[in-house]
This record gives sequence, structure tokens and C-alpha cells, in this order.
Amino acid sequence: MIRPLPEPLRALLAEGEVLLGLKDAVRELLENALDARAKRVKVELWEGGKTLAVEDDGEGIPFAELPLAVAPFSTSKLLDPERIATLGFRGQALYALAQAEALRIRSRPRGQVGGGLLLVERGEIQAHREVPAPPGTRVEVRFREAPEKGEVREVLLLLKRYLLHHPRLHLLFFAEGKALLLFPGAGLKEAARLQFGRVLSERLFPVRKEGEGMVLEALLSRPEASRTGPEGLFLSVNGRPVALPKGVLLLLRRAYRELLPEGHYPYGVLNLTLPPGAFRLRLDARKEEVRLSSEAEAFLEEALRAAFAGEDLARTLPEKALSALRPVQALARPHLKYLGQFRESYLLAEAGSTLYVVDQHAAHERILFEELRKKVAEGPAPLPKPLLVPLEPEEALRLPEREEALRALFAFEPFGPGRVRLLGAPSFLHPYPLLLPEVFREVLREEGKSLRGLLARLACLPALKAGHPLAQAEGQALLDALLACETPWACPHGRPTLLALEEAELIRRFGRRSGVRGGGEGRPHRPPETAREEP
Repeated sequence: MIRPLPEPLRALLAEGEVLLGLKDAVRELLENALDARAKRVKVELWEGGKTLAVEDDGEGIPFAELPLAVAPFSTSKLLDPERIATLGFRGQALYALAQAEALRIRSRPRGQVGGGLLLVERGEIQAHREVPAPPGTRVEVRFREAPEKGEVREVLLLLKRYLLHHPRLHLLFFAEGKALLLFPGAGLKEAARLQFGRVLSERLFPVRKEGEGMVLEALLSRPEASRTGPEGLFLSVNGRPVALPKGVLLLLRRAYRELLPEGHYPYGVLNLTLPPGAFRLRLDARKEEVRLSSEAEAFLEEALRAAFAGEDLARTLPEKALSALRPVQALARPHLKYLGQFRESYLLAEAGSTLYVVDQHAAHERILFEELRKKVAEGPAPLPKPLLVPLEPEEALRLPEREEALRALFAFEPFGPGRVRLLGAPSFLHPYPLLLPEVFREVLREEGKSLRGLLARLACLPALKAGHPLAQAEGQALLDALLACETPWACPHGRPTLLALEEAELIRRFGRRSGVRGGGEGRPHRPPETAREEP
């Protein structure tokens, strides 16, 4: 039931009025349709976007409530601003659209005999009468001015975004009678194909977790697909597209760890369903800034950790050949059987119907890096001889606030102004007394990043180099140790450790009908005939 909001709620929602641009109007009307549980929505633009129509098969507006629907701060949705359960809630969208040149609303709830029509011109109701109408609502708006050039494309991008978060919605979009988008509600994978394109969407793997009243449904990109900004990541909370909070970006970067180069982000979509107390939404006109509770962030982190632990993230060869892309499998890590070595630099291995090419240097780097990281976790071991570390004035000032992080790695004590005496350090650093003071200062200046970089450098030095021959047993041992790593798919610097080539791609390239395991020797395809050269 539509009703005016009380004054305290009006004051709370007054910050930031509803915008009247074409894109904003489409968003508000689409959200109204989704709130009305519509399964089918049609969006039409005419005259370059000066006229907009949005039609849905949702619950509809009762005839008697149509005039109230265009009144300011009137809504049927908001009861408690702390427990928002709908996309729209401010009660301002239809009121703002009623200030346009003309607004026409035709609606009928399924239980109502006959529909209702409301005509509004520049904020004044001109007619309110009964008319024949199908179940649902159709809103037509004629703006006073034509939108700016490029607005139609912005609307298309907006609709694709909403399909990522409502992939079962049947959505149609027409401009000047021409169909620009016809989506049959085919699910998240098809919505991702629409957003990211066919090639990139094949490089996404699913993530799903449910528990404690929370649900995550997501698609995230494999390591071979990334970009230098987070613009390819889309998040929704309870169906609402929202901006990515910094905490979520941090969780994603932590999940990918060394799988991506520094400064790179994955592509993907994350749809979170949360109970009201697990997030807080800013109540402005855009309704896109959200803060997750610590419980919600912990749920997301655990979902990502479990997904990455169970996914085969070996990069696929050749990357431009679509048929080489493997279908996503539930269980991930293959058992690699050593086949041989190529140019004393790459190991060849097989698992099932997949051929793997392993960079022996990158693989050994990853193994050594994780061993060093475990030794760091063991804490500092006493040094044979204490070392003095001089500190710059800025470093000395930071010492109290960084003391907890430093003591996880070093045992030390103050030794006069601007100096500390190192008494203990991770055992693998003991052979490098000249390096120890610099490592201490790096950790003091910048938590985590410098230490990880140091471990990566230390792992690189003794790792197997290109041109180093390996016997059968040594090659198999290297493969087994790599697959036992926490993150076997990339070296500490972000380069891939192994690439995969599916048998299906080899069959296609060689023109065979099937592989040996698929039915014996396949007959070759007949090569295409070429035109005979005239004498």
C-alpha cells in the first residue's frame, strides 16, 4: 500500500534528490519493476530518448493509489531505514518524473478487474480513469528536452549491468523500434557473456557459498584475464548494484595473491545475498555506497579461499583458440605425470586429456617461496652474533606503531638513540648478515609488501634456471612439489608456472575426428580442394 512517509524519514532521505537524466529514469523504473517481482521488462526509447517507456508484468498499482504514486515521499516499500529490503525506497522517482513534460502510468494488479490510467503534465494530474490493461505496469515519460548524445549507449550498459545481478529476468530493449537487447533470462553465465564478451566469459569460473543466512554467487576470471583497474568487477548486495568497497577489493587481491601481477585486478561479478544487519546502505539518490559488516567480509573471504583452493587455475594454451578452453570442473588440481623436458627449460606433463607445459624456473621459484614463507611463520631464531641497525629519524618515530609486526620476524632491543640491536631473525636470513639491517628497515617502513618481495627475490636466486637438465625422477618430484603448493599456478612475481593444452584443440588442429581415447585412430579430414591452375 502506497502511503506518505512520516516527516523524520523525509528528512533522512532528503539529501540528494532523484536525478532526471534518461539513464537515471530507466534505473528507477527498472528497480520499481524488480521490486514488483516482474519476470519480464521491456524498455523502449523514441526520438533519441526524449520519450521513454518501461513496461513490466509485475504486481501493479491499485487504481485508488495511482495519484499517490506521484506524490513526493510516497512509497509502499520503506518501513525501517535500517532494514531496507527493496531496490527503491525513497518515494521520489515517480514524483520527479511527473515534473517532466508528460507522464503516463497504466497499471493493473492481477486481482483487480480492469486497469487504471494516470496522466500528468508538468507536475499536474490531468486525468485518472479506468481503462482496459494487462496485469503489470507501463510508465511512459516525455522529457522536456532530448538527452545528450550517447545516452542510449549508457542505458544499454546500465541494463547489461542489472542483468548480471538479475540473470533470470527476461529483458527487452528497443530504440526507435530497433531491438538492441533481447535477453531471455538465461542465467548468470549468459549475462556475463553479454557483459564481457564471448572470449572473456569463457575464462570465468563459478564461486558459490551459502551459510549463516548469507549467499554468494559469483563468476571470477582465471589468471590469464586481468586489467590494471577494478572497472571489470561488479558487485551487488541483495540484487542492488553497488560500488566496490575497499574491503572487498582487498579480499579479492588477497585471494589472487601472486596469481596476478602487481596492480592488476580480475574481471567478474559477485552477487551477495545478506540479512539486513550484515550491511549498511547510504540513503542518497544513487543508493550505491554500501558497507559490509565484519561477518559478511569473513563469509566472503572464506568463500573465495575455498573456491581458489579447489580450482585448476593453470593458464590455457593457445589463449586465442576458444576450443582449447576447458569447461570448469568442480575438483581442480590435476595429478601431473612427467613426460619429458623441452630445451632443458620446460617440463612436459599430462593429466587426463590435457597436456601441460611447466616453466621449471617459475615452478621451482614457487616451491622455494612457499618454503621460505613457512619459515617466516616459525618466528625469529637467535642470531650467532647481534647486529646493530641504525635508523633514520622518521624510522625511529614509526618503531612503536610497527613493533608488533617487527617482532613477528625479529627479536630486537633499543640500543641508544636512533639504533636497535638485532638479536634474532628468520633462520633463512642468517647467512646474509649484510642484508639483515636493510630487511629490518623495509619491514619497518612498509608492512607485508616489501617482505613478500624479499622472499620472492630470495626464492629466485637458487631456483632452477633455463638450461638445467633434469632426470625423470627429478622432473616428477618437481611437479609433485609444485602441485602441493598453496598457490601452484603462478610464481611469486605473477608469471604463470604452467600452461595447459586440451586434446580437443590438438584434434581440431590436426584435422582428426577423435582422439585415441575417444575411439581409436580418427580418420583425417579431407583437405579442401584448391582450384586447378589454368595452363
